[in-house]
Amino acid sequence: MQPDTPALVLDLDAFERNVALMARTIVQEGGKRWRPHAKAIRSPALVRRLIEAGASGVTCSTVAEAKVMVEAGIRDVLVASQVVRPADLELLAELNRDAIVLCSVDAPAHVVGLAATAKRHGVRLPVLVEVEVGLQRAGAAPGADAVALAQAVHAQPSLQLMGFMAWEGHVTRVPDHAARPDAIRQAVRLLTGTADLAREQGLPVPIVSCGGTATFLTTSQLAGVTELQAGGGVFGDLRAREAFGVPMACALTLHATVLARPTPQRIVCDAGWKTLPFYPVAPRASGLSEVLHMAPAAEHLSLTLAHAAGQPAIGDRIVFEPGYADAITFLHRSMHAIRPSADGGTALEIPAAR
Repeated sequence: MQPDTPALVLDLDAFERNVALMARTIVQEGGKRWRPHAKAIRSPALVRRLIEAGASGVTCSTVAEAKVMVEAGIRDVLVASQVVRPADLELLAELNRDAIVLCSVDAPAHVVGLAATAKRHGVRLPVLVEVEVGLQRAGAAPGADAVALAQAVHAQPSLQLMGFMAWEGHVTRVPDHAARPDAIRQAVRLLTGTADLAREQGLPVPIVSCGGTATFLTTSQLAGVTELQAGGGVFGDLRAREAFGVPMACALTLHATVLARPTPQRIVCDAGWKTLPFYPVAPRASGLSEVLHMAPAAEHLSLTLAHAAGQPAIGDRIVFEPGYADAITFLHRSMHAIRPSADGGTALEIPAAR
């Protein structure tokens, strides 16, 4: 039975091949721990499949996402951002009563807030120092500044220094695919060099974490890195496959219904921007050649074809390949998991982990 549209559909066969590729590259060949980022995956049911394949935990963007994972029985979580809001600090401390939920810091103010909250709750919070390696988002300066911050964390009895992390996402802007591996190595060297300096000063550094979908093919092979955070690539979106050059299969699609054919060259379907995003990479309509233009509205999407065509007709379905999985999964409360190699399918509910 086909799901009502617009429907987010997961091809389990393709998904499992992608998971196996990532696990093999990171864990078996690279010898790293794998803590996949779940900001796109979102569903604990899918995260558990990654853990069964070799992942050792999960990475989240927010404490709220971490709560969903912990409540689902996933006990090793990294919140790969700074935790500042009082309610989030309280929740972080509570989650650490039943699980290991790490967070990151990049300034002394973060250390003060975490230490005070941990002391008040009678817990010891595990902490990574985030290092700025070129993305120009969050992160302490590599080298002496990051090590000084690590020393400040280590000096707090209510905090446990666990190491360092970074995200070398700026390398995705390097236009030459052949030049990216060297750019990745240069960026990650700032992270691993900082970790080495901290060890020289007697600090514990069990974790050196980095690497996303765009970089895992390289970061999985780099000395000094202990774990990778690549995760969203298991869906095989257009950005991963074409912009990042990752050899993944398309596993996630958006199914829509044709609502109108005002002219032989125009199609109107029920995949507006509420369910099918166009940023940062536009989707692609499978099986439709020479689509000149796509104009999204809230509930509708108009496609203009280069040539008149009789198909698809009103009531037919169109399948779209999402441009970027991170931008689409949070728009849907559930996805429909199918296995083309067998009959039938099932719906997986996606929690609103925001």
